[in-house]
Amino acid sequence: MCSHINAPAATKLTGATNLSAEEKSAINCSTDNTLLPSYPDVLDTKDVAEILGIKVATVRQMCRLGQIPSFSVGSHYRTTKKWLTDWMNGGGSHE
Repeated sequence: MCSHINAPAATKLTGATNLSAEEKSAINCSTDNTLLPSYPDVLDTKDVAEILGIKVATVRQMCRLGQIPSFSVGSHYRTTKKWLTDWMNGGGSHE
C-alpha cells in the first residue's frame, strides 16, 4: 500500500525511531491524497498507520513523543485529518 505522503512528512518520518526498512521504503511512494477523504475527521492510530504506510506501534510512539500532533482519550491517541494534513505538509503544531 502506498503511503500517500509528501516530502515534508517523509522527512519527519525518516527521522522517527523504530522505522523498519519496509516502512522507510513506503515513505518514498507517491504523494497522492485521494485516500484521505474516505477517513473520518478524527483519526485513530490505525487510520494514521494506514495513511502513512507505517506500523500502528510506530504511530503510537510518534504520538507519545509529540512527533505527530495528537491528543489522548484515555490510553488511546487521536488526531484530526486537518492536524495530520498540516503536519504532512510541513507544519507541526495544532495549537
